[in-house]
Amino acid sequence: MGVTENVALYIDKMSVNLSDLSRKSGIGYPALYASLKDSGRRRELRAEELLRICKVLKVDPMSFSEWEKKNEAD
Repeated sequence: MGVTENVALYIDKMSVNLSDLSRKSGIGYPALYASLKDSGRRRELRAEELLRICKVLKVDPMSFSEWEKKNEAD
């Protein structure tokens, strides 16, 4: 599972409103939807978008990395 998928799972788990996230992060709703909700398109988040999302959600970007997830399992 990649970073974008991890963010999508977090967004779902925390019931984050995508429209609100779009407004607060400055990332267009269509881009967020394509990355986090549209399983057919699965657009990867850009690094800058990930950082903006993490800033709004007050989450460390490393918490979504594969390396971090692997080490939590150990």
